[in-house]
Amino acid sequence: MNSLKQIVGILTNTAPLHLAADWDNVGLLVEPSPPKYISKLMLTNDLTVSVMEEAKNKTVDLIISYHPPIFRPFKRLSQGSWKERILVDCIENRIAVFSPHTSHDAVQGGVNDWLLSAFDVKKDSVYAIEATQEFVEGNTHVLQVDVDLAKLDKVRDKSLIAYLPTESRLRKNKDLFTFYPIKVNSSSDNELWQLRVECTESELSAMLKGLLASHSQLKYSVASLSKVPRSASGFGRRAELSAPVTLETAISKVKSHLGLSHISVAKAIGKDDLDIQTVAVCAGSGSGVLNEVTADLLLTGEMGHHEVLDAVHGGSHVILCHHSNTERGYLKHFQQKLVSLIGNSVEIFVSEADQDPLEVV
Repeated sequence: MNSLKQIVGILTNTAPLHLAADWDNVGLLVEPSPPKYISKLMLTNDLTVSVMEEAKNKTVDLIISYHPPIFRPFKRLSQGSWKERILVDCIENRIAVFSPHTSHDAVQGGVNDWLLSAFDVKKDSVYAIEATQEFVEGNTHVLQVDVDLAKLDKVRDKSLIAYLPTESRLRKNKDLFTFYPIKVNSSSDNELWQLRVECTESELSAMLKGLLASHSQLKYSVASLSKVPRSASGFGRRAELSAPVTLETAISKVKSHLGLSHISVAKAIGKDDLDIQTVAVCAGSGSGVLNEVTADLLLTGEMGHHEVLDAVHGGSHVILCHHSNTERGYLKHFQQKLVSLIGNSVEIFVSEADQDPLEVV
């Protein structure tokens, strides 16, 4: 049987939660008291009243709601609002709720890459518009110790490595945690080297404890490392098409990919006949992410009126499809991925009741 903890582990490995936006509320939001085993898992874009009824009727154990049903803080859980009633329903029926939201927006192979796959693009041209900033290999600090060459190995092995927790020593064996001796100066009677190691905050604390316990006379320094952008993950995607297409062709591709009969289009001013060579996409709301992007076509769920005006006057066509319509189709793709990771021991399906609240009439 698959425990809730095991399933959550798979979900967070697929899209690490640290990739989510700082303002977001992602991860396991409702956790029934253990033990909780998962036999039925339902995917939905939004956890609405109708989706909740479907979950109860189908005896679902875990709902993966792309948008978090808990976002703004609740002061109480009563019958006062539809969101409160849904959460009470989840608790009473022992239904767990997990929300990936912007972690799936940012992760490579997530919802934005899926949205971009409406087009045939040059793979090496794809990059995240707002690239994720991360510490390299998780290291946040660098420790530098000045030491005689003759004592270098002893200081490294007995004062630094020996004080590290087991998992950190394993990290070193995997070359993710490496010491760098750097020659500082030399003279006829002395060679001074610098032992340099990049590490996490907890590893730094452990090594300083060992260093001060056995070699307190040695000179050392500590510096903070900076996060670096990772072009493969982040919010939004921009890419070059393998071959130029007309706006009409682009519209057809988007409709087919999203399963929509109608979308909204704003044409670039003075460029009605512009062939599209570059595309920028942002699932959900493109406001902010797409504001400063230069591309022949901007594809998103929604943008503000004045942002659309800025875009078309800046030479970009704009396609809007309603917020959740640029996300919902990804659930089928994610369902297939989960089946490959979890297997047939869990019934995994997409909600039939979930739909965009707006419809074109």
